[in-house]
Amino acid sequence: MSALGVGVTVARRIVKSSYVNVGKSAVEFAVLPRLSRVLASIAFIEGKKYMDEAVARGKGVVIMAAHMGNWELGGARMVAEGYAITPIYTPQRNTGGVNDLVSALRGSAAGMEMIPSEGLGMRGIFRALRKGKLLVFLQDLDARKDGVIVPFLGLPSSTAVGIVKMHRRFGSPIVPVLCLRNPDGVTHTIRVHEILSDLPDEDGNLFGVNMEKSLKMCNNILADWVAEHPEQWMWLLDRWGSTAKVIL
Repeated sequence: MSALGVGVTVARRIVKSSYVNVGKSAVEFAVLPRLSRVLASIAFIEGKKYMDEAVARGKGVVIMAAHMGNWELGGARMVAEGYAITPIYTPQRNTGGVNDLVSALRGSAAGMEMIPSEGLGMRGIFRALRKGKLLVFLQDLDARKDGVIVPFLGLPSSTAVGIVKMHRRFGSPIVPVLCLRNPDGVTHTIRVHEILSDLPDEDGNLFGVNMEKSLKMCNNILADWVAEHPEQWMWLLDRWGSTAKVIL
């Protein structure tokens, strides 16, 4: 837990709580067909005006999300609210297993259209933005050789560049969205932040002008989320895997 600067005892408590949250989220996702009828009563949306403003621009929306809280339930709740949520996903190797189950639940129970991040999926991404849909990028993954190295929680991390490229090409606003589990352990709060791409970078330039500094803005928001609610982030992600040598 060098990223948070905490000792072993605190780190173990955070990791244990993280696994508990992942377990609860998995169960909630598995029974999503039943939960879909009561989503409005268990998941509350804050900052909806920011999303409505972004949608009204007519250029599609790029949602920056993370593996925090129950991100799957958050997406389903946004669909129920009338938003055309379209997750960008990386196909898993275990086709016919968990991969197919997740895809089926996202489609049938949550009403989401899925677009793969590879191959012909890029055409689907372009079409979706032109149609004004809301693309969801989970921005807290290790981008490995395809990313740009910028700090995340103070440590060098390979960061995906897709959301900045989408903004550059289509002018689509970027909106950070976080779904948190509330202290009661049952209900959730979806936080919609102000439009990130409307803000200048540290040098006062428009978002997207400098790739590295724009990605730093993204990572700073993600880092703030994790620092505030470390027990709700999926720590089993190998976020710094490709930059471990740099860290050492």
